[in-house]
Amino acid sequence: MANKLDLADAQFIGFHHGKWHRSDIIGLVECMGLTKREWIKWKNNYPQSLDEEEIKEIDEHFKLKPNNL
Repeated sequence: MANKLDLADAQFIGFHHGKWHRSDIIGLVECMGLTKREWIKWKNNYPQSLDEEEIKEIDEHFKLKPNNL
């Protein structure tokens, strides 16, 4: 379970990424260190805050990196 500092860190990563790389969702995924397993769990268990195009782009990213569990 994440603590408040973990959540603050995630928000700082999102802020920094959005400030400099507004259209690069894969860069954000990599900065977060998100794994394929985490991505699948997120898609299945969390409300979707991404649009369909972004979801497809991340799905493709993980198809190209099958060992990233």
